[in-house]
Amino acid sequence: MILLAGCETDVDTIYLPAFQQKLIITSFISPSDTVSIIKVGSNLKLFGELNSERPLGLLTGNISDGTEEVALDTVKNGLILDHKKMQIKYGSTYKIKVTSESGLSAEATCSVPGKKNFGISVDTFSVLKSLEIDGAPGPVYYRSIDFRITINDPPEEENYYRFAVSTLGYFTNSGTDYKYIMEGTPMLEKEFITDRFMNGECIINSTYGNSAYYFKPGCDSAFIKIFLYNTEKSYYLYHKSLNDYNDSENPFTEATPVYSNITGGLGIFTSYTVDSLIVKIK
Repeated sequence: MILLAGCETDVDTIYLPAFQQKLIITSFISPSDTVSIIKVGSNLKLFGELNSERPLGLLTGNISDGTEEVALDTVKNGLILDHKKMQIKYGSTYKIKVTSESGLSAEATCSVPGKKNFGISVDTFSVLKSLEIDGAPGPVYYRSIDFRITINDPPEEENYYRFAVSTLGYFTNSGTDYKYIMEGTPMLEKEFITDRFMNGECIINSTYGNSAYYFKPGCDSAFIKIFLYNTEKSYYLYHKSLNDYNDSENPFTEATPVYSNITGGLGIFTSYTVDSLIVKIK
């Protein structure tokens, strides 16, 4: 018989890192909006009572464009700016300051990109395909549309872009006047692009893999809507850091910190402008 004996040692004192509560601010402002939302929260403990959250109390804040300052309106999850009180303008710089009743405060500054003409264009590539379905009298035909987006990058300046695409198709049911609506969000090769190393050149972005837009040959009409966001650098760095953090599948790799530009707190206060192009395919 082999007897195994274990040793147990009582730890008298464990020193946990001191918790410093901070405001978390998340806000994306744009001249194309009528209201700017400033979400405000608080960081949470990593040790001790993990589910305990210290209340912030009443939130107050203001925003300044360098010449004028207005108070932000308080809502359930933070603050808002009605653009009737202050317009968000192309090429202007804005500073916000948020204070909580519990004594926390944070501030941040961002600059809205200038208004530019990017000359958005799109080329479409359509292929008729077929699919065999069990029980069907014959193959089912459908059309695949891939597309390539081109923009003109303004020279002599650093630019950061975000691309988004939506598709819309209308179908009339055979024998009736009932119309079906088919919506889609095809993936692109790149969602975020910077003009580093290609300053002033045309930037091209295309559909990715099998994410092309599909519709039946009997489709009444189909549309592609291209959204181009010209963003501040901080917008690009924040979303890139989020993608890097979420895409990490190895639990043993070094943690990627999420980008923040908030002084005295955490989060992001940044800006963008948006341009769009609608193309009718059929």
